[in-house]
Amino acid sequence: MSHVGPLNSIPIACTLSPDTGRAQVERWHRFDDRFAVSRTRTDDRLVVHYTRSDDSIAELNELVAAEQLCCAFVNWSVDTDDNDLRLVVTGTPEQIEALVLTH
Repeated sequence: MSHVGPLNSIPIACTLSPDTGRAQVERWHRFDDRFAVSRTRTDDRLVVHYTRSDDSIAELNELVAAEQLCCAFVNWSVDTDDNDLRLVVTGTPEQIEALVLTH
């Protein structure tokens, strides 16, 4: 099953332990299953749109705070400027590739 969000497996450069990393990926999957709407990707940018609610904003901010510590090889930001909620991840093409499952 392919997920809309940023993480489908533990990225190679992740600094979390395997067990903690798996738990974080599972947390992303549960979040994506509840709130993810769409994903767009370019070579150096990944944007995931989520349903905007108080719960989704709070949880996405928590997820991103954890990612900023363990996967600091890319830039993570949460954008709530429009009517939706967006996760914006930027980096080199190789770094973005490390975050998403290639089909």
